[in-house]
Amino acid sequence: MYVTQENKFEKYEILNRNVLKYIVIILMLFDHLSYFFPQENPIVIIIGIISRLTAPTMALSIAEGYYYTRNIKKYMKRLFIFSVISYVPYVMHRTGNIMPIQLFQGSATPEFTRQTGAIVIEPNIFLSSINSVLVIHQTSIIFTLFLGLCTIYLWDKINISKYLKLIITLLILWISAFANWQYYIVLLCLIFYFLKDDFKKMWIAFSIVALLYIFSVTLFENPFHLAFSMQFTLHRIGIFLVPLFFLFYNGKSGNKSSFNKWFFYIFYPAHLLLIGIIRFIIGC
Repeated sequence: MYVTQENKFEKYEILNRNVLKYIVIILMLFDHLSYFFPQENPIVIIIGIISRLTAPTMALSIAEGYYYTRNIKKYMKRLFIFSVISYVPYVMHRTGNIMPIQLFQGSATPEFTRQTGAIVIEPNIFLSSINSVLVIHQTSIIFTLFLGLCTIYLWDKINISKYLKLIITLLILWISAFANWQYYIVLLCLIFYFLKDDFKKMWIAFSIVALLYIFSVTLFENPFHLAFSMQFTLHRIGIFLVPLFFLFYNGKSGNKSSFNKWFFYIFYPAHLLLIGIIRFIIGC
């Protein structure tokens, strides 16, 4: 059994994996809708805190999905396809604009990069002549989850040297800078899979990643420039609610109907698209 393996917590284990996912999907929806309200509103702040449960829960689903799936390659293919489908809706919900690649006049500062979630590519000679920068917006968490799944597969199935695996893993972590939650989710996928049988080590490793996330230790301002920044944002403390939330997990998948299998894949880009359209219409 994953995560809740100590018997003393057994009486609290009342939620299966499907229920966990539906809970965090609702939290994610509220978090995304909070864009329409003042960010200093206490309710918005609280929603931001508890919605940090969503991404780690999805990382757990990837680890368990890898363990239980009958066809890992189909699983990878499905995640990749929906990461592509979700790209434009994700950009729209973040910016209110349909264009995933944009040309901005003037320089884009690191603060601009962090606030917009954009990846800034240094202009070439032509772009320099018009004093502009080309900006590629980040893609969604589904792509990060895809990278996490690939990394588990790399360490579990690929028969190459550990040094080469480490190099490839570092490359994957670099690529994750193009997506939401970046390297944190890739690392959580690895932790939840490979440390699933060691409760203590798993949560120690989780705590280290959580601290990196809370203080926003960023190794890349964008994937093309190695940099370092450390920034604290209040809502990120919600990631420390994850161990408490997982105490309620009983390790069971729940109903394996097609609805439960496909709901998140369809709901995720659909709700982002709707929010993006609303933002585009009202100019928010």
